[in-house]
Amino acid sequence: MQLKSSKWATEAPRKAIQTVAGASALMLVAGAAVSIATAKTEVIVNANGNSQIVTVWGGTVAGALDAAGVEVGEHDLVTPALSASVAEGQTITFTTAKPYMIHDEGGVEQVWSTADSLQGVMSVFADSGRDISVAANRSVERSPLPAVLSGEGTVSVLADGKAREVSVPQDATVNEILAAAKVTASPIDQVFVRDGENGLTVELVRQTRGEVTEEKELDFETIERSTDDLYEGESRVVQEGEKGKVTTVKYEQKRGDKVLVSTVISETRVEPVARIVEHGTMERPKVTQPAPQPGAGTGTAPEGVWAALAQCESGGNPATNTGNGYYGLYQFSLPTWQSVGGTGLPSDASAAEQTMRAQILQERAGWGQWPACAASLGLL
Repeated sequence: MQLKSSKWATEAPRKAIQTVAGASALMLVAGAAVSIATAKTEVIVNANGNSQIVTVWGGTVAGALDAAGVEVGEHDLVTPALSASVAEGQTITFTTAKPYMIHDEGGVEQVWSTADSLQGVMSVFADSGRDISVAANRSVERSPLPAVLSGEGTVSVLADGKAREVSVPQDATVNEILAAAKVTASPIDQVFVRDGENGLTVELVRQTRGEVTEEKELDFETIERSTDDLYEGESRVVQEGEKGKVTTVKYEQKRGDKVLVSTVISETRVEPVARIVEHGTMERPKVTQPAPQPGAGTGTAPEGVWAALAQCESGGNPATNTGNGYYGLYQFSLPTWQSVGGTGLPSDASAAEQTMRAQILQERAGWGQWPACAASLGLL
């Protein structure tokens, strides 16, 4: 981009110095010497603030700069113009133009300027209506940053999510402003300068480069299967599950929170281990109850589980009557005895009848009719 302003370089191609030739090939030697003598001119060349006296033999500004060893670029500023003739004692001014990156809502563009401060660069756009910022650290060259302020003032510094107001002296550079705000910029961080209604703002945007490791968990599955090694209703865990993971290593470049480059370098995967649960299918064996054994009213209790229950409830004595409302081998109450068809007192019935009535009660209501003894015998 080339701006037509007094602060921007005038486009002027490099021109060779023209030598003065005599008008006639037959000119006398003495006459030629006089012409050459009168074309000798001393001028002052001021290049970027450094002055030197240069002697030229006629010619133009371009010739004088060439004699001074000054190389003129496309965007550099030269006063007078390169094609102008030189005069005795004349001062020729040369200023090198430098590249700057301009950022606005439309994107990024490169401009060239001979201004001696970033404010000078931005002043060219003062009437353009554009909200611009200038990259203070130029990628084209790493020369010291130009001065920002022409006098003492306050600058707002934005860095790492915080805003700081700092007072800086005259001709402070961007580096000095950051130092005043106690902000350190790395060589790859970007610094932008913006001149708005509220004054000058210096913004530091962090840039990072390097490897980033990401881990993602992989859930395990649960496998359920049948086995005849277990009874129906029983289950067991054969293998505990373990989560797997995927580890990804990337090379990333970020500007602030924005990822500019993300390239996968490597990826490793650890597969999950399944959880295995088995459920029993084997049928449980049936418990066979012994047949009631006949006995006298004072006989012994039958053998097997009923004998064990009777032993627990009454000590195995069919005639037990302790006066607490419960009678016989299985400690019937009268209402319960009568509900299963018994008559009289249970303790007067034979052991066989008592066992039969107890079996009827168990079929109707289960072993819970004798909670304590049934539990101790493992029947509950």
